[in-house]
Amino acid sequence: MALADDTEGVAINPASVALRLPHSWDIWDYGFGIDFSIGAWLPKNDLYNQGGGEGQPKKSSALFGSLAAVLYAGHFGAGFSAEAQRNAASRANQEQGISRSFAANFGLVHTNVGYGFLDGQLLIGTGLRFVGMSFDRSSGSGGLSSAGVGYEAGFVVKPQVAQYRVAASYKSPIDAKLAGDATVHVPWELAVGFAYQFGPRFFNPRFVSATEVARRRKPEVEKPSKADLAAAKQELFEIYQRQQRWYLLVSTELALAEGDGERRGIERIWTSAGSVSTSRPVVVPRVGVESEVVPHILRLRAGSYYEPERVNLSPARVHGTGGFDVRLFEWDVFGLVKPFDWWQLSVAADAAREYLNTSFSIGFWH
Repeated sequence: MALADDTEGVAINPASVALRLPHSWDIWDYGFGIDFSIGAWLPKNDLYNQGGGEGQPKKSSALFGSLAAVLYAGHFGAGFSAEAQRNAASRANQEQGISRSFAANFGLVHTNVGYGFLDGQLLIGTGLRFVGMSFDRSSGSGGLSSAGVGYEAGFVVKPQVAQYRVAASYKSPIDAKLAGDATVHVPWELAVGFAYQFGPRFFNPRFVSATEVARRRKPEVEKPSKADLAAAKQELFEIYQRQQRWYLLVSTELALAEGDGERRGIERIWTSAGSVSTSRPVVVPRVGVESEVVPHILRLRAGSYYEPERVNLSPARVHGTGGFDVRLFEWDVFGLVKPFDWWQLSVAADAAREYLNTSFSIGFWH
């Protein structure tokens, strides 16, 4: 939450679209990203913590992909994120010979705008999230489809002289009509986060554009030339490279999602906190650490979070997460991405009892 930025932050905190990265020096800039993850590696898994006693083996799976883009103009930012998710769950009673399965396809689109006030130290963002979904049961009830829209808002506080960030976001509930009188309810979600960085690396650097540096170098010139801007960008690049030193980043988050156990005639859906079936809010605490253990080559991260009980017979479980970014090879894509033309591979995993989810992405090393 407090670390949300670039394209990965669009779906997490609307305010992240206004967070200028320390390697972005153009007044107008952009970001683009593609990610996917797989949650069906284990022969027997329970991704949604359905629970169940002996004699009732269960199988669930999930495929997830996202496409996101961010456009910056000074301290203003606009972001777009489209996520697609395929969920499937089944349960069989070996004694009665009954098998039930349920499949759901979700599409989520986030459109957010944000602005960095106080020279980028207070970020505030808001936007809409559109949810489309379809359901299919093999038990004979047929397929169902629905769509709905809600709003989201968030903020990030990142003082330039400090080594911490505080953030929060809220996503409103969404009710979408199915055929007949049935309704799909997407619960509200509230999250607050805090991050602190140990080490000499700047955590909240001020946004400095190449235009500002070029004018400082030649104050007598009203409009910097292309050569002046190129020299300013090279200066900023060299400063940025020298600042890449050891750090240890610690982050925490507390997420809450609405329970729907009191509702009747409403289809439950899977949120980021899982399939909710309880009248009380679901609380999910998280903690994580990150460090660049080999400068300019390798970053490692690890964490954990608590998944509470959601339905009867489904005990709570603790998740362990981990991942790494490794620098691969240099390719400037025919001069389009210099000077940051080193590619990186990012791998992450989330494991718990009867649960394993993995994700992979390719990007640029910064």
